[in-house]
Amino acid sequence: MDDQPDSELDSARSWLVVALGVLLLLLVWGVVFTFTVYSQALSAAFGLSELRASTVFSVTTAAFYVAGGLAGILAARVPLRPVVAGAGAGVAAAVGILQFTSSYAGVLLAFGVLGTAGGTTFVVVISLVPQWFDEYEGRAMGITFTGNGLGILALPPVWVWLLERTGIRGAFAVIGGATALSILAAATVYRRPSGHRSGATPTVGADWIRDTLLDARLLAAVAGFSLLWTWYFALSADLVGILTRGGIPRPVAATAFGIVGGVSVAARVASGEFADRIGIRVTLTAGVVVAAASLAILPWIRATLPMYAVLVLFGAGLGAVAPLFSPIVIGRFGPANATAIVGVFTVGQAATAFSAPVVLSLLRSASGGYTVPLLLLGVATLLGGVLFYRGTAPVAAA
Repeated sequence: MDDQPDSELDSARSWLVVALGVLLLLLVWGVVFTFTVYSQALSAAFGLSELRASTVFSVTTAAFYVAGGLAGILAARVPLRPVVAGAGAGVAAAVGILQFTSSYAGVLLAFGVLGTAGGTTFVVVISLVPQWFDEYEGRAMGITFTGNGLGILALPPVWVWLLERTGIRGAFAVIGGATALSILAAATVYRRPSGHRSGATPTVGADWIRDTLLDARLLAAVAGFSLLWTWYFALSADLVGILTRGGIPRPVAATAFGIVGGVSVAARVASGEFADRIGIRVTLTAGVVVAAASLAILPWIRATLPMYAVLVLFGAGLGAVAPLFSPIVIGRFGPANATAIVGVFTVGQAATAFSAPVVLSLLRSASGGYTVPLLLLGVATLLGGVLFYRGTAPVAAA
């Protein structure tokens, strides 16, 4: 079953890999990156302060990117199925821990396990899909990444509905349980194709790691990739707080993040068309600029109509960035170890994933508002876009 010919690229099985990828990203993203929707319920249930709640999200996202990145590197040497099955078991374990713990340490453990399992799933999906396609790689990646957008579009109202009826533990049992079962189902299907894209011969070792750490352009790209997501981590952690501070009613703010995801679904498809016309790196960088500018506008929002306008801009930026980075990275640094190279970039995000929510909370407390923190985080986002653009420049153009 693991010895299929290269003719299976762009086949029905390839599109099954995509369909499962959409489902997994929808659920994983909908659990991890809608934290702003259920953070208040989590804080109330476990007696968490604002800083502790921010730390929970930071630990989750740091685990997501560190564990996901390490799993990507390790998965280059082993079959994918047990890796995916382990991730499904990890999500189930996180849900179980949250049902029984009553302490801050227990909450950190549960969300750390959740981030680890979610990050592993994410890296497997985004590195596996390109390996299954030749002619339709761009289209497949655009469709796969709609899962992220659908997750933050569809899950916020589900969270709200469940929280009103069952509380945080019951809501996690439902959504987390569905996520675990879906990942376990994907484990029965996911594997690498054979042939020149399969990466069947493991080449990730000490020499590969040394060469990677000495590649200045790759390190610049990793640093840039980490920073250019600053805006997203800030919104995921505290968009509801930012909007309610500006006078937006909490019921409206609680589901506002879904607009970003909804717009990004269409933008992910459209970004492929723009990338074909103006270049894939230019398109991604334009998305970063839009997101950074929107972050600078956000603290001035005082009414629902301009709120919707700026959320549309965030969605457009997300739609340009999310589906394009993986093809850029694999195209620039080679497909031989696609899972591992994507894993390196994912590990690089961990520092920003951990620090952005905490920095936002600390700067907000120090400055008495969101204006200064969001402006500074917007600058960090722009800097990241510049570094990633330069670091992924083709060798001939360097």
